[in-house]
Amino acid sequence: MNKEQNTDVKKQSVYNVMWSILNFLNSPQEQKSRPGYLAAIRNSIGKNFEDATDVWPIIFPFIPKEFLNAGTLSYEEKALIVVLQLYAIGQQGLNKVSNDENNNSFGSSLQRIKDGNSTSLDRRFNTMITATTFDEFVYHLRQIFRLAKSKNNFSVNFLRLADDLFKHQNGVNKKICLRWAKDYYRPFSDDEKSDKS
Repeated sequence: MNKEQNTDVKKQSVYNVMWSILNFLNSPQEQKSRPGYLAAIRNSIGKNFEDATDVWPIIFPFIPKEFLNAGTLSYEEKALIVVLQLYAIGQQGLNKVSNDENNNSFGSSLQRIKDGNSTSLDRRFNTMITATTFDEFVYHLRQIFRLAKSKNNFSVNFLRLADDLFKHQNGVNKKICLRWAKDYYRPFSDDEKSDKS
């Protein structure tokens, strides 16, 4: 198996692992524990990934052995933790962020909430996609996510986002950012405009 095929296998698995975690968090039998899980995940924000111990009991039962890395977190684990943190932020308060598996990318999620004066959102988006490190990228991603959450009807494809963050660390960051930018800046078609309203 060449490196590109190996990345594709892991990419699909990152998507599936995220799906399993979200299904667990949203299952009827976990409804009483869910607020505690989400609070623990939110409390891990700002900590080094290796120090996010409150998240470990939530995420590690779902992580396949091949994703585990001795001593440090793998790209897969980091992608899953970041997306879980965003999901937990999105579930706080009255404006909840829904999981929309039809969204192409995080760029298309943001495009759907743009209004006439999107200068602030444009500036933050450009800062995010031009970040030079993954940590810097994640910092700006969290900031723009919080801003977008304040808008009504913000939805994200969390499964695809986990995939994208895995790929971003795996040397395909420029391709991910280019796809997000295309989805963010392209105008809506007439059909999409009617879906937006």
